[in-house]
Amino acid sequence: MHTGLRLLLLSPLAALLACGGSPSGSLATTPATPAYNFNGTWGASAISSIPQYLPFNSIGGSLKVANGTVTGTLVPISNYTSSDPNLCAAVNTSLTVTGTLDSNQDLTLTFPIAGGTGTLLAALGNNPANYTYGTWTVAGGTCAMSVTPMVIQQTAPTTPPVASTPATITAGLSGNWGVLANYNSAATPASEPVTGFSGALQFSNGTVTGILTASPKLSSACNSYIANFGGGTGTVTGVFDASNNLALTFPIAGGEAAISASLGSNPQTLAYGSYQIVGGLCAIGATPMTIAQYAPVTGTYTGTFTIPNTQSNAPTAGSSISVTAVLTQATTSNSSGQFPITGTVSVTGACTDTATLASTGTVNGSEIYSASDTGNVLTGPLFVGEITPSASTILWAEFTDASNGSNCNAGIYLYQGTLTRQ
Repeated sequence: MHTGLRLLLLSPLAALLACGGSPSGSLATTPATPAYNFNGTWGASAISSIPQYLPFNSIGGSLKVANGTVTGTLVPISNYTSSDPNLCAAVNTSLTVTGTLDSNQDLTLTFPIAGGTGTLLAALGNNPANYTYGTWTVAGGTCAMSVTPMVIQQTAPTTPPVASTPATITAGLSGNWGVLANYNSAATPASEPVTGFSGALQFSNGTVTGILTASPKLSSACNSYIANFGGGTGTVTGVFDASNNLALTFPIAGGEAAISASLGSNPQTLAYGSYQIVGGLCAIGATPMTIAQYAPVTGTYTGTFTIPNTQSNAPTAGSSISVTAVLTQATTSNSSGQFPITGTVSVTGACTDTATLASTGTVNGSEIYSASDTGNVLTGPLFVGEITPSASTILWAEFTDASNGSNCNAGIYLYQGTLTRQ
């Protein structure tokens, strides 16, 4: 959407104007009457080809327009807070915005920031949900920035709609749920700060409550915030209506997450939807996703594991083991929305072992994790895996037992395979 884009070099703005330059979008000589509802939440992000360590690399917040005059607040965000030597002191601070939107859809915003003045310019299209190119600059102050190319879009409201016709049949929906970004969609870049959510949801006559935890990218500021401040788990509120439309919101890392999807008749079948996070260190635009309820991992599972060769990923000779896992998942979650799991894993072959899973083991969405450790050093059995929504299969399962000799202690090269419920 490059057509009609007018870039403005604002270093400084006053000098350009003094020379007779009248930049497009700077004055709303003819107030805008948008064909869409401009009022709402907007977000702008620096494009990836610019230098990484900017004072901030995205900015967003609430905007509204009346007779061509735009007002609102914007919050600058940085994804590199742990390593950015140029980090702006105003990051995560609400800034008062004023500006204009004219009949050509030229948007101009100005805002005070860290002793300077920020200016954002864009020529908006007719669909606010589509990315539009533009620029921002900051003149003066401690967060000064030269012309920075960016993309801007309006994001959907984070407050879920009221279920005007609440769903009355919700038996069997309460339980363990998981959301995962749909990386088969071109609209979901692999660099997103949050890859999904998981936890316990309770359904009752159209009302949904529960606890969800985010899965952040390990290299992101979002992950650092969650690890250091526990900001990745939030109390959920939402609705589920008679048309099977699900809408959830919950706080996360100083922002607010929203999930929406239309569920099918079987909750343990993947359904499509989208999620987004507005504000905070985990901010993310509308992201395609899949969602499902995951049945309890209770029963006897069997399969064959091997240690893959690190060069070819083929099984290492002599590493085959037969695995029988007898598992029981709790019917209620803990305070973090995770479901405790207990049981034993018995193996024969290259390794012979009967390992009791640690009492701290949990199921969280599609993930099983059970291990004993002291000071992050593995001391007992490790058993992990990814379950299918019906829990009939455990994919990418891994096993090692640090307490039972060299054959069972595979180190970083774990026994791996698939288990099937009998």
